[in-house]
Amino acid sequence: MFRVVMSKKLIVHLCILGALILYTMVAWNTSKNEGEAAEKVREEEKANRDYDPYEEVKLAEEGENSTEAMAKVGVPLLISMIYAGILVVFYVLPSLVDRVGEEMMGSTAEVEKDPLDEARSAVAVGDYPEAIRVFREVWQENPEDRFPIVEVAKIQRANLDSPAVAVSTLQEALAHHEWEVDDAAFLMFRIAEIYEEDLDDREKQIEVLERAKDELEGTRHAGNAAHKLRELEKS
Repeated sequence: MFRVVMSKKLIVHLCILGALILYTMVAWNTSKNEGEAAEKVREEEKANRDYDPYEEVKLAEEGENSTEAMAKVGVPLLISMIYAGILVVFYVLPSLVDRVGEEMMGSTAEVEKDPLDEARSAVAVGDYPEAIRVFREVWQENPEDRFPIVEVAKIQRANLDSPAVAVSTLQEALAHHEWEVDDAAFLMFRIAEIYEEDLDDREKQIEVLERAKDELEGTRHAGNAAHKLRELEKS
């Protein structure tokens, strides 16, 4: 649905259009009544008198009267239609176009700025401390979302070449929030991955995997941790 703004000017135009329509209806009813009355008179004359030699002349005059009556109705009707068309063009169509534009391009209301965009922009230009600051702020406001704090660890590991700091960040996240099973497993496996690939600390890796196996017991994550431990024992 779309809404037409009811300005004072539009209200005046609608009043004029209403008056034209009312006049047209009155003229139509008047012409209809006059035509019915004339038809009734003709029927009575046919029934009560003989043929009138001037009948054709009378019929011609009545035809002229009928044309005049049609003009009385047709002219205001035509004017009303033209006037209504002008109002549609100048008032209804612009509102409809605006509505369609909103549906295609989204709401015309100002879109709230996403702080994550600010953090990504900082990463793109190499301002990693600023990116970390923004990601941490977002995480503090929404601590059940692991994404911001994982991005902090990712920057510390990949961009700042500080995998040990990344581990501390992820351990901090594990310690300061009660995570869902999938989120807790993700954080623990990411810590184990850093110990294996970046810090070459087999003992710490096994310690984290043992923790995952115990704390996530009964889940597929515990099974994955147990499988990884068996592989480490064989290697």
